[in-house]
Amino acid sequence: MGLTGLACYGRATATARDGFVDSSCTSSGNGSAVVMRTPSPEVGRPNTWAKAGLFVFTLAGGLSIFLFGSPFFDTFPTNGSVTYGAALIAFFGLISLVSGLRPSLTLYASCSYALFVAATANLMLTIGPFNRLITSPEPYQNLAQDKLAQFLAVVPVIVVLTWVRRHPWDSIYLQMGRPHRWAGFGLPWLAIGALGMIGIASAYGIDSATLLAATPWILAFIVLNAAMEELWFRAIFLRSYSTAMGGGAAILVTALVFASPHFNATYMTAGETLAFGTGVFVIGVAAAWAMRWANSLWGSVLFHMGMNLLIIIQIAESV
Repeated sequence: MGLTGLACYGRATATARDGFVDSSCTSSGNGSAVVMRTPSPEVGRPNTWAKAGLFVFTLAGGLSIFLFGSPFFDTFPTNGSVTYGAALIAFFGLISLVSGLRPSLTLYASCSYALFVAATANLMLTIGPFNRLITSPEPYQNLAQDKLAQFLAVVPVIVVLTWVRRHPWDSIYLQMGRPHRWAGFGLPWLAIGALGMIGIASAYGIDSATLLAATPWILAFIVLNAAMEELWFRAIFLRSYSTAMGGGAAILVTALVFASPHFNATYMTAGETLAFGTGVFVIGVAAAWAMRWANSLWGSVLFHMGMNLLIIIQIAESV
């Protein structure tokens, strides 16, 4: 077997484990392998009812983590509960393990594992091992420190559990993908957000010197928050959900879950929160579409950063 054949064989072995097999493998002309992936016949294609069941399961699973298990508010008795968070980890881990024992349930196993990863990150966030980093009373610095504590609690969990599962990094969209697409999508929105923030700051009576002094902390906040949330709310789900239910259903369920905790935003009135949550749903749809379209999370991160700039002043004023 030549080098190209060995590359094809290795890739086929790795991808079959996640519900895909290589239908063909050819040389690109420079000796590298070109792999074409198609759904494995062992996995099968779920019918309409199975897809509906998966949609309900993934939506309920996402809400159980990001809404009922969120440590950011206390609307439900389960919010901020370590016991509840640990129970979610055990539940989704068990489902992933059991369904993974049968090839016909591989798609269900991958969706459950994504929820297991999200639940584990949520429990780490609830415990808050890095909250000691939050020391400053200054609003913008406090926000940046708080977001750093969250980032350090969530992102390493996602990275480690992806590595433990031996999933490639592109399974969570950690790759360059199509730079011309994600840059063309994300950079204009980042610019719009920056201009909007300047206008909002002016409306709040914040002078340019104060805004300039706060800029490093604002940048830290939007970078950390966008990267963390795009990984946690979307990137870990979209591959497995798209394979199991189709791209449209994957985008819809992740957007609904993403919007759910934002309806409890503490820095807005009830009416503002309703409009904000609805807007976040639209943002979730756009970010998920962009991630799949560019085959990378970076465009969605830039887009998310721009959206954060539009609300950072209001958040800081509420601290």
